[in-house]
Parts: sequence; C-alpha cells; structure tokens
Amino acid sequence: MGTDGSTILVVPCYNEAPRLDRAAFDTFLKEQPEVRCLFVNDGSTDDTARVLNDLADTSDRIDSLHLERNSGKAEAVRQGMLWAFQTPCQYAGYWDADLSTPLDELPAFCALLATQSDIDIVTGARIKLIGRQIERNPFRHYSGRVFATTVSVVFGIEMYDTQCGAKLFRVRPEVTALFTEPFHTRWVFDVELFVRYNQYRDIQQHLIEQPLTRWKDVSGSKMKPFDFLRAPLELLRIHFAYFGSP
Repeated sequence: MGTDGSTILVVPCYNEAPRLDRAAFDTFLKEQPEVRCLFVNDGSTDDTARVLNDLADTSDRIDSLHLERNSGKAEAVRQGMLWAFQTPCQYAGYWDADLSTPLDELPAFCALLATQSDIDIVTGARIKLIGRQIERNPFRHYSGRVFATTVSVVFGIEMYDTQCGAKLFRVRPEVTALFTEPFHTRWVFDVELFVRYNQYRDIQQHLIEQPLTRWKDVSGSKMKPFDFLRAPLELLRIHFAYFGSP
C-alpha cells in the first residue's frame, strides 16, 4: 500500500496494454504529490495485468486492483471507488485510461471542491469554446446532445455533458452510499449515479460542470455505435429501477 494522498483517481482498464500512456501518469504523479492512482483491471484478456503490476511496482502512489472477469466499466469504477473509500482521502474520482481528458485538468477539479464546500461532484464538460481544444467525433457530439436532453426531460437533471469520463467526488457519506450497490446499467451508469445522488440531495445544487480546456477522441474506444443505440433502453432500465413504470 502506498502513502496516503488527498485525492485518489480510479482508472478503469480493459485491454489497455497497447495504449496506456505510462509516461503521462508517471510525470503527473511526480508533479502532483497529493494524488494517488488506482488502476482497475476489468478482467482484461491482453497484457494489461502485467502492465499495471509493473506500474504499481514503480511508484508508492500507484496501486492495481484486478477483477477476475470482465464486468464492464460501471462495475470496475464501482469496485475502484469502494477501494478508494477504504483509504484516507478527501476526494476520489475516476478518469478514462486513454487520457482523452488530460491529467492536467484534475487540479481544477480539486480546486473547485476545495473552494466550494457545498459542491460534492465535479464533472468534466466537453464544450467547444474559442480558446479550448475540444476534438470530438461529430456523431458522438450530436448524439451526446440528444442524450443529455433526454436525461433532462426524463430525470430532471439538467446537465450539458453527463458522459464525460472525468469525474471527482468529495468523500462523504452521501457520496460513498452511491457506490454501495451494483449499477443496473453498464454504459450509462453515470446517469444512474446522478439519479442515486438526487435521492439524497438536490444534484442541481451540489454538482458543478467544469468546462475542459482540452479533450480528444482517442482511437480504440470501447464504445461502439451500437452502444449509443442501447442507451435509450438503459435509461428505461434506470427509470424502472428507481421510479417504477413510466
């Protein structure tokens, strides 16, 4: 077990051996001594397990957790967050392994939690503004806009970007409770997470979206076009689980 850090970043990994940027993580951790990384191997079938163990051997602020079988990103994140909550930290969150959101965006997330005590959740927002480098696949961008609008209508959660893979949470009972039970969904678990939180506290008052300065679609994403077609069914599953039939 490494030394205590005030922020723990969970990085879910499934067959990430060929594209995991080890140097980027190593450099970032050297620059940010209060951050610690937990890589969760989601039952990978390639060389990911060895790569993650090698990473953990190189730093006392890198740990690896291995799931016996592939359970999907939702469960990998959940298991990683449960691990984080067992470790002394102020903030815990998750970040995509491909670093589509660069690690140097994290300090801004931490600063928001440090300066705004009423905020429990900071989530990245991929908004293409002048002066910001947001490179998104057009199909994913426009389908994401439709998805966010649907979430707003169905669940009353008005967010620009629910699915950005960069999120940070203040460690407190209302937050740890979000990860106690497995999610009903594999791909849109972020929405289910927000629905769970909304049952404890008004999410519109305690979540803030942080516009990213850089974001880039990275080749090799596990999300395929068919997964976007499954999203409406997953939203229905969330509604049935928490509110019953429409």
